[in-house]
Amino acid sequence: MTIEFLCFALLVVSILTNLTVQGIKSVLDKKSANYSANVMAAITSVVISAAVSAGYLVWTETAINGKIAVELIALMYLSFLVATNGYDKVVQAIKQLKGAAGSK
Repeated sequence: MTIEFLCFALLVVSILTNLTVQGIKSVLDKKSANYSANVMAAITSVVISAAVSAGYLVWTETAINGKIAVELIALMYLSFLVATNGYDKVVQAIKQLKGAAGSK
């Protein structure tokens, strides 16, 4: 999985998370339920990133190995950060880390 694909997958997960959370919030607001928007966004992002990861593995017929497992866990963690902090900040941090690693 390339860094470009990881950023693309992160964008897809963040868009789906945003839309899903907005839908859930509108339903819960109609029922006057108490909830934490950040917790809901974090859980939703991890579930959606797991589903996207499973779809990626099936589509590409990729066998799970150590490298792929780490990349998929990174996608779930980054999607959690995106849901709570924002896509732009996370992608900026990824690019800075990639640049720092490439300069060594």
